[in-house]
Amino acid sequence: MKALQGVEGRVEWAEHPAPVCDIGEIRIRVAAAGLNRADLLQRAGLYAPPPGTTEVLGLECAGVVSEVGAGCAWKVGDRVCALLSGGGMAEEVVVDARHVLPVPDGVTLHEAAALPEVYATAWLNLFQLAGLKPGQKVLLHAGASGVGSAAIQLCKAFGSPSWVSVGSPERLAYCESLGAQGGVLRGEEHLQTLRDFAPFDVILDPVGGSYAALNLDLLAQDGRWVNIGLLGGRQAELDMAVVLGKRIQLIGSTLRNRDEQFKADLLRDLQQFVWPLFAEGRLKPQLQQAFALKDAEAAFAALATNQVNGKLVLVIDSALV
Repeated sequence: MKALQGVEGRVEWAEHPAPVCDIGEIRIRVAAAGLNRADLLQRAGLYAPPPGTTEVLGLECAGVVSEVGAGCAWKVGDRVCALLSGGGMAEEVVVDARHVLPVPDGVTLHEAAALPEVYATAWLNLFQLAGLKPGQKVLLHAGASGVGSAAIQLCKAFGSPSWVSVGSPERLAYCESLGAQGGVLRGEEHLQTLRDFAPFDVILDPVGGSYAALNLDLLAQDGRWVNIGLLGGRQAELDMAVVLGKRIQLIGSTLRNRDEQFKADLLRDLQQFVWPLFAEGRLKPQLQQAFALKDAEAAFAALATNQVNGKLVLVIDSALV
């Protein structure tokens, strides 16, 4: 089979050995794969896959089941999307059958390729780790991102008002169209006005270091700060008296290197609590653009601008729609 791999800061579509489909696994003929920041970092040689994981890029995909291993309930021909540790940007991928979800009714395969990673991330960090309850206030840094756009919709669906920090007025308007109550633009002067909306019960933060002091100031008593990225650096100075006085929980969270059972449990929760909301029209895929395979470098360049509202996907097989 052919697959996409990062090579010295570029991507290369080349032959790779086809994976074997074993007990409890299914093979998917890939229609499209979602792009994520982890793919950018891996392409640049800055983020190695977890041990035992393929070097092929792609943490999520959608397509059609082409082979079913023993012990699986899926059928050949089923339209599915999958959460992966890697390998999604390929003609086919083999995945633990428990890490696969049906494509929601009314959602295309291209749109479905943009769902698993961001909804798994948002659900895990807001509702499972931070224990978000209806009525509690949420601050979403990078609110127009893929994870942010999923988180805004989930907050609205489950009754928690959300605010965002974003990079432009247009992106703020985009977040408000999804259900955010409001927000501010990046930059020290604008970020300080988040105090007008504080205190927040939960902050979902892909920025890290440079936002640390601000986050402590904005959190409510018993607030939860979930850090999922380091766009603002890895070093920070924290006032531990504030952490103690407010009883703040600082939660570091990653998803890619979680074990197979953890991901299976997470996907089961998504199917039970989140996936029905697509059929009800309360959640919608946020696919800004689908790139042809020949334009893979352009797709990665677009993601690197940090100007994407929602998600980008790479079309692997244009015959599957």
